Amino acid sequence: MLTTLKRWLGRDSAAAAPESPPEAHREARGGLVAARAEELEAFLEAARRADAQGHSPWVLRDEARLATLRRALEFTLHRGRWLQREGDAIAHWQGRLLAFRHGEGPPLGMLLAVRPDEEAAWQLRFFFIDPQWQGSGHGARLLLAARRELDGTPLHCRLPLACTAAVASLERAGFRRMQVDATEVASFEAPAEWH
Repeated sequence: MLTTLKRWLGRDSAAAAPESPPEAHREARGGLVAARAEELEAFLEAARRADAQGHSPWVLRDEARLATLRRALEFTLHRGRWLQREGDAIAHWQGRLLAFRHGEGPPLGMLLAVRPDEEAAWQLRFFFIDPQWQGSGHGARLLLAARRELDGTPLHCRLPLACTAAVASLERAGFRRMQVDATEVASFEAPAEWH
């Protein structure tokens, strides 16, 4: 049903909407594109750094787990599917591995968004800004670009409150803190945007 509504209202009505200034358009969409295979190592390194601080959604302390994550990311990159464990089975969720870049240089940051089906909200499973680009607002720009790229559905994210820079980026990008559990992991949500 949501897909049909998006088809009727979402994409076609965007052409009739007034054009935003070019600077705002570049800022918001800002180079969020499908990641390249050679960029997987940057993603894995960021996940390793986050795991060392206790902030990763994956435990990557041994090579077998790192290899499993690498294969899942490759599958997402090439097939658009994220391999999600559901009980004793593996489900094939929709997945997008996106890189945030300006020009043809290396990505300033990346994100992984997944969802069980086309009707569900996107879950931001992991995002990062390369350490050399942190502290200059790129995290919020990455997340704003994600909201526009993944338009038409809400975005959800869970993250430890100890990740203060990431929490601040989420809030600057329009995500609302929904709840905090006993382990100080917060749930955030950004409402759907239609373009």
